[in-house]
Amino acid sequence: MNFFLCCPVELGECFHMGSSIDCETYKFLRVLDIESTSIFSFPREVLQLVNLRYLAIQAEDGNPPTSISNLVHLQILIISSRKNVFIPRSTWDMECLRHLYIKSGEKENLIEDVDVYSDRVLENLQTISGVCPSTSCVGILSRTPNLRKLGFHGSLVSPLGVLEFPRIFSLTCLQTLKLSNTKMYHSSVKSCSLLMFPESLTWLTLSDIGLNWNEIQTIGLLPNLDVLKLNVNACIGEIWGTSDTGLGFRNLKLLKLQDLDLVKWEASSGDFPRLQRLVVRGCSRLEEIPACIGEILTLELIEVSWCSESTAQSARRIQKEQERNGNDFLKVFTSVHRDQQGKRKRPSHD
Repeated sequence: MNFFLCCPVELGECFHMGSSIDCETYKFLRVLDIESTSIFSFPREVLQLVNLRYLAIQAEDGNPPTSISNLVHLQILIISSRKNVFIPRSTWDMECLRHLYIKSGEKENLIEDVDVYSDRVLENLQTISGVCPSTSCVGILSRTPNLRKLGFHGSLVSPLGVLEFPRIFSLTCLQTLKLSNTKMYHSSVKSCSLLMFPESLTWLTLSDIGLNWNEIQTIGLLPNLDVLKLNVNACIGEIWGTSDTGLGFRNLKLLKLQDLDLVKWEASSGDFPRLQRLVVRGCSRLEEIPACIGEILTLELIEVSWCSESTAQSARRIQKEQERNGNDFLKVFTSVHRDQQGKRKRPSHD
């Protein structure tokens, strides 16, 4: 399929200035990416471009109108906004829609549930990202049998300190889950059940959850987990003791630790037997990377940045020890980012 790409400068500036466009000129447009240009509100003229397959916008008021369903061929919808975004019920009439991404600086991006009297199954929908874990999600998730990527952004911890979000265990095709909490609990969260996650999950990202480090061992029991990213305040506590029981993290290939208050990481040689890449960023209190991490036969890369010098040195020691043992495949990168004044600069989240 041939896609016609619209240059953001060409149409983005028109929407930014509030100028009208000749929709007839762009009636065959299939890809419209104006996410790099900030506009005031969702441009209604876009709804006349009925051949669009891909639409990405950045708007102060990013709420799409009910007539968004006019874009009957749209497959990918990306909305960036500094405010909450409300996705109307009519969106679910777009049978070709496969991926819905909401990027917002606010706490609750709401999606309106499908009609309670409808038995519609959203077979093509594969991605829902950036939505509030409210009750309005329940009906949608129960009708997305092929959902592969899901991201919740909102309050994910109950007043009793329990991790909670809409039931997703039945999403047997789900591979990627991102949980971003917006309301921190006053202490570490101590309740995390394996039954909350589908066994198909291969990628899990946690941010601001505040889990007790012991709960991570529960997550490690997910049988197909390849990637685990623990971002800012994903876990709270100074000590993480991974076990040598041989039960957890059996297939993990990438582990990322970023902006955590971790001080001591206690590990053993049997942990993470298939780990290929370790990324440690912004963990300024971490004393060192356990030497036994270097004994993982599959390990290819250790990345350390914005950490203490002792952490960087421990990574380099691991590399030298492996070189003495004849392992020249392990690569180690350590760096401290500095701005033009020579001050340290924190790397951004990915």
